[in-house]
Amino acid sequence: MRSFFLLILVFTFIGCASNVTNPNGAPVISQSEYGNRIENHTKRTEKYSGLMNTLHLSATLINSQSAEAQLLQKSRLYQWDQATFETEKEKAATDLNKMTQVFVSLYTPERKHDDLHKSQTLWKVFLDANGRRWEGKATKIKLLTTEIQALYPDHTRFATPYIVTFPVPVTSIESQPIKLTLTGPVSSAAVEF
Repeated sequence: MRSFFLLILVFTFIGCASNVTNPNGAPVISQSEYGNRIENHTKRTEKYSGLMNTLHLSATLINSQSAEAQLLQKSRLYQWDQATFETEKEKAATDLNKMTQVFVSLYTPERKHDDLHKSQTLWKVFLDANGRRWEGKATKIKLLTTEIQALYPDHTRFATPYIVTFPVPVTSIESQPIKLTLTGPVSSAAVEF
């Protein structure tokens, strides 16, 4: 009986140790596994005024787990070599220890209300965690929709992609409940991670 459990334990470690790699030897992730991991860190909400949609918000928290999944996904998509993978992994670790980033896909039916990245925006974006609140700064992502959807499958061509950055290391708050709030005269919405 003891040898049976030992055999199961050995196969478990062998299964965990075998990594899938791209043709250049860097680790990768399957598309379906990537989708599952990102979905675990993505929240969405819609707000209405009567029958009219005032906003659709999809947000993905970039924490240790989602950042690792993104590295593996980019390694698969761009067929990185091991050196490039390690360089990008170090950059991601530095970012995780400096700030919190949230990918936001925002749709508002009024184009003039879609100004999250402007200095005189209609919106405020807040991150609440551990009894504290930080205000974020949004940057509009200027990539093709296909490139964005490869990393954020929830994004649609009707929405505008943003990265919102908060001045708190995600590594210090990711083990606690995190709330993202988007608020302004048009509407208010919040999602919890």
